[in-house]
Amino acid sequence: MLEAALMVARGAGDFLKRRFLEMIEGRSLEVEEKGPSDFVTQVDREVEDWILEELSRISPGVPVLSEEHFHGEDVPTTCWIVDPLDGTRSFIHGIPHFAVTLAFMEGGEVVMGATYAPMENEFFHGIRGGGVWFNGSRVSVSSISEPSRAVVAMGLPFRGREHLDFLLAFYRSAYLKGMALRHTGSAALDLCYVACGRYDALFYMDLSPWDVAAGGLMVEEAGGVVRGLAGREWLSGWLVASNVALAPLMEELSRGTLA
Repeated sequence: MLEAALMVARGAGDFLKRRFLEMIEGRSLEVEEKGPSDFVTQVDREVEDWILEELSRISPGVPVLSEEHFHGEDVPTTCWIVDPLDGTRSFIHGIPHFAVTLAFMEGGEVVMGATYAPMENEFFHGIRGGGVWFNGSRVSVSSISEPSRAVVAMGLPFRGREHLDFLLAFYRSAYLKGMALRHTGSAALDLCYVACGRYDALFYMDLSPWDVAAGGLMVEEAGGVVRGLAGREWLSGWLVASNVALAPLMEELSRGTLA
């Protein structure tokens, strides 16, 4: 099933790439605003429908938790978790930094994840107990321990704007430690960047399981640490992730932020 799932992720990413290039060349793109600063395109729905069909073929009867088909029901303990297009706003604006990401959860634990950034031709996947791979090579988290040398991803969806003060408090604390802060528009890829050592840590609030399931697994399997914030599980989308050396500091900064 693993190889089939990886092929689904790659096929979906290649679909996104084709549609992105068509848009750049002038093809119109239907965009719907689901809520304030929350957009969905027909491409999101087209690629999600394709993924759902493929997953039902390789694993009949297994439910799928996906961004455009989730309506607040309970999350199954065994299911696929899918975001067909993480980075929709970037896609809409012609910024070639977005990804498809999918994970498989069994018995309440994420056991496999894949994230593919087609415009950058970067494919990440991880297996519980089997490590993390980037374009065929095994990778691990960084060993940076000095805050002044660390690069940290952070973000907060607009729907979570009531938590803005918490984010700004973390930003201030991390900034005063000398950390370089980044926000690229794709939490799924930010987690992959922690897993492969491009980033050293990450702080996000109010995401969804499909944003973090694959990447959270990959950080853990790459030798890093992932923790939930404010008493939540990290799969809730409230999380801090880092290499081992920075984990105590990241936990301290996040506790101060959400105290």
